[in-house]
Formats: sequence, C-alpha cells, structure tokens
Amino acid sequence: MPCSHVVDSLTAADFLDNHLRPGRPVVVRGTLNGWKTPPPWEIESLKERFGDYEVPLFDTLFELEELVTFADYVDTHTGHDDPAPIPPYLRWFTRQREDQMITADDAFEELADDWAVPSWLPEGDYIFPRAAGRLDATRDPFPARGLFVCGKGGRTRLHVDPWASDACLCQVTGEKRFIMYPPEAGELLTDGEGGTVDVDEPDEARFPSWREAAPVLDEVLSPGDAIFIPQGWYHTAVALQDSVSLTWNFTHRVHEERFSAYLRSGGDTDPVVSYFI
Repeated sequence: MPCSHVVDSLTAADFLDNHLRPGRPVVVRGTLNGWKTPPPWEIESLKERFGDYEVPLFDTLFELEELVTFADYVDTHTGHDDPAPIPPYLRWFTRQREDQMITADDAFEELADDWAVPSWLPEGDYIFPRAAGRLDATRDPFPARGLFVCGKGGRTRLHVDPWASDACLCQVTGEKRFIMYPPEAGELLTDGEGGTVDVDEPDEARFPSWREAAPVLDEVLSPGDAIFIPQGWYHTAVALQDSVSLTWNFTHRVHEERFSAYLRSGGDTDPVVSYFI
C-alpha cells in the first residue's frame, strides 16, 4: 500500500524508513499540540517580545530587500485582509556563517522553552550539522534555522533547498499552502540556465512545458502541522493568513553518501557548510 503524504501521526521508525531514507515528503497534522500556543506564537505577542530587534526582509525568493524592526514589519505588513502588493517575507535566521550580521540567536534562546522538535525526527546521527551526540533544534544551531513571519499573501517562489539537505517546517500561526514537485520534474520546471519557473506568474515562453509537471503534494498547513521537505524537491508556499513558521535544514547519516558527493563537488567551500562541519 503506498505511503501517504499526509498523516495524523508518525513514529520515528516510520519517518526514517518511509520518508527520510527514500526522500518522500510528508505532512503530519497536529504534531505540535504540546507547544505553548497561544499566546507566545501570536504575531502581536512576538511583537511585544522582539519588537525592537532589527530583522531582514526578503522578496519572494531569498534576495534581501531591507532591514526594519520586527514591530515595523508587523505594523506595516500584517493585519490586512487584501494586501497589495505582495508583502515582503521576514526570514530571521540564527547564525549560519561567520560574517552574518543580523541573527535570531537571542530570540531562539528566549523561545526555547515554548516549542519542541517533532517527536518523529531523529535525535542524533546528524552529519550536517556535524555532531557526535544528540541535537535539539530548539537550542542547538542548525543550517537555515529561522523564524519566518509574513503577512497574508506573502509567498516563496518555487525552489530547491541548498546544501544537499532536507528540511522541516513547523506551521505555528495562520494557514500556509504548500505545493511540492519531485526532483524528476526539474527538467520541466527549469530552463537549463539556472532559472526556475514562478508557478504563480509563469513565463510560458521560457518554460513552455512546466504545466506538464504534476505536483505530488498540494496541502494547506494549519497551526500545529509540520512538513518534511526532502532534498531535491521543488516547493513553493503562500500564506493564506498572517503566518508564523519555524524551519531548519539538516542531513542525517542515512544520506552520508549523497552529502559526501556534494562536498566533493565543491560544496565544502560554501560558508554555511564550513560553519557547520
């Protein structure tokens, strides 16, 4: 019987065998029910705690647009029923490279007791970040560990995560639509020159065959849900409501061969990789 991409519960063994090892995405409903929510994760509560912090705002991919205070972002870009234009995305990452100027480390330290890593994720055997023992994303550094906040309509265009890594995203506040395409759809979704189609505003001349690619997963994440994003999978997301998410990337030992090949191909020169290994 095929393994479902959406489940109400998941064990660590099932995750390892049916999702992590084969690289199969999964949405786990209600996996965050033990979190302190609300009030710590309501946007206004976060504003009260971190309003004076300077945070980076990005476009619909990962181009930095400007730096503002957390409070300014909330006041300007949230609470709108029909936002126009598309609001920028507040992606507040903990330190992931030596020269990073703006970090969310203090915020994550303050929030550490307010959340927990989904129980189905591995507790150890990570090789990116490299560690001999157990790791806990609530307190330990991970690549692209970040607090994502965006107003309704904020979106992230179709892309593949870097570093030959997998990712987990926990939806805390608001609803977010997630669409995923398998790695083999890449020849339809890309132009061979580093460009990837924007499925919301497609350039039909540049990507004439993109509609032939069928998404494997198209789901709305609600507060309490988490999603596993395997390496190589194309994904795009749009906030259907004002949204707060937590996310981080990792590579587990079951994918050591894949990660080693990535390092040999030049990945070891990436400053984020160098920071974590």
